[in-house]
This record gives sequence, structure tokens and C-alpha cells, in this order.
Amino acid sequence: MRTRRDESRGVALVSVLLIVVIVTVLAFEIANRHAFSLAMSRQTLDGSQARHYALGGELYARLLLQEDWLDENTRTKDTFEESWAMPEESFEIDEGSVEMRIVDLNSRFNLNAVTGSEAAPSMRHFNRLLTHLGLDPNVVDAWRDWIDADGDVTGAGAEDADYLLDEPPRVTANQPARDVSEFLVPVRLEPEEFALIRPLVTVLPTSALKINVNTANGAVLGTAAPNFPPAEAELFAGERRDFDRVEDVVALHAPLAASISALSVTSEYFRVQVRVNLRDSRVELTSLLHRDAASGEVTVLSRNFGTRFEPADDEEESV
Repeated sequence: MRTRRDESRGVALVSVLLIVVIVTVLAFEIANRHAFSLAMSRQTLDGSQARHYALGGELYARLLLQEDWLDENTRTKDTFEESWAMPEESFEIDEGSVEMRIVDLNSRFNLNAVTGSEAAPSMRHFNRLLTHLGLDPNVVDAWRDWIDADGDVTGAGAEDADYLLDEPPRVTANQPARDVSEFLVPVRLEPEEFALIRPLVTVLPTSALKINVNTANGAVLGTAAPNFPPAEAELFAGERRDFDRVEDVVALHAPLAASISALSVTSEYFRVQVRVNLRDSRVELTSLLHRDAASGEVTVLSRNFGTRFEPADDEEESV
């Protein structure tokens, strides 16, 4: 026969077991939260450290470009033979790696050049480039109207009155583009079509067009002048180019004389891409640099930690 003492002992035992369970659950939760907090702190620390490594890669690129300018033998020209033009550099760090690439943006067509004082010849150049790629050349007018400051319709282009009829309605940017992807706003291209043009164009904070004949590829060079055969341009681009003057290039390829004002043997704008892998963290940085031709000073115009580390041009063209 159970007594009250036995019942009390049973209740006490259940209470003790309940307390043990509660304490165990609390201990597990505290330990779990502590581990999570440590993991978060480690991730934050690794991310911050990787970010500083990326900025260090950018600084290294700036030093390479400045040293190139300080060398009197390379100050007046920029070629693929120089140290900054390495396809890609990789550095091992503690539990990770840093990859860096410098891209000469003066080797590409500046999309913002279709406005400004030299807009007409730049538009013709862009028209030839699109035709060479098998794309509709009339989109040049649409692109110009999108970024120019006026409201006048250019040829086959469109202005606010046309875009306000779209769904949803919109208005033109009326300002220079800051990213190549903006080209897809007024111009409808399929992904494979945009993949053709993307490695050949850029957007610079200037309306000037200066193509470096030492670094531009065959498609950009072959459309620089109206009578420069694409086949000849491809052969020229495949050669070792180390020209000190544009006039030396024109002496070998006479058709380029028609566009000599848009040609150069030096570069001012560069894109630096840095990718850092540190333990479980990854940081990718893309920076736009300007190197002043007179002083050699290298200025960071923009930084973007949200842009993917793009493949080299020869890989990108096959996307």
C-alpha cells in the first residue's frame, strides 16, 4: 500500500528529473548560441580581413600603374609587354589566395562617346562595330538618345514621349552611363547578343574616344575606320604591338588615318578586379582607376564589392 511519503518521494523525483531536463536544455541552448556567436564573429572577422586583402590588391594594381608611368621607357605608351598587363596574378595567403587582374579600358569602345563634340565619328564607329557583330546598327540612335541631355530624337532613336508609353512608363537617363549593363535598358538584346558586345565596350566618365592601338583587339580596331578590312585588323591585333606613336601605325595601315583623332598609344582608364578566398569567406572587388597622363597620379573613381570576378576576355567572348 502506497503511503503519502512514497508519493512525496515520487513527486520530488519527477521534479528533480524535470529540473535536470530544463537545465540540460538550457545548457545546450547556451552552448549552441555561444558556438553560433563564435562562428558569426569568425565569419565577420574573416570577411573584414578578406575585404582588406582585396583593397590591398587594388593598391598593388595602383602601384604597378604608377611605376609604369615613372619608367621613362614606358611612360609614353602602354602595351601588353608591361608588368601591369599580366593576364592574371595570384598570390597565396594564410589559408587562402588573392587573384588580381588589370584590364585596359582604353582598348574598348567607350559607350559614352556617342555624345559630346566628337559624337558623329564615334557613332559611326559604334555603327560599324555593331554591324561587324551582326547586330542592328540602328540601336546606336536609341542609345544616344538615352544618355544625351537633350530631348531631340536622333534618327531611329526615342525620347521621353516614346518611353512614357511603355509599361511601366519611364524616362530617358539624360546622363552618361556608369555601367555597361545600362545599354540593355533602351536596347533589347538577347543574352547571347549582349555577350558578343560586352567584352568590346566600356563606359568611362568622359565623352572622349581614345582607342589604344597597342591593346585593342581586332574587332575594335577593324571598325575604327570605314575602309580598314576586318581581316587586316585581326592580323594586326595578333601581332606584337609596341608603337610609340599613332603615326607609326597609320604608316603601316593607311585606312586608320581617317580616325587618327580617336586613336592613341597610351591608356588612362583601367579596371582592376580582385578576388580573395580566405577560409570560408570570399570577397570580390572591381575598381575603376584613372591614371593622369601628365602627373601619373592614379585615382580610384569607383569601387564595387557586388560585381563578380569576370573571366578574361577570351573566355568571356565564348559565354
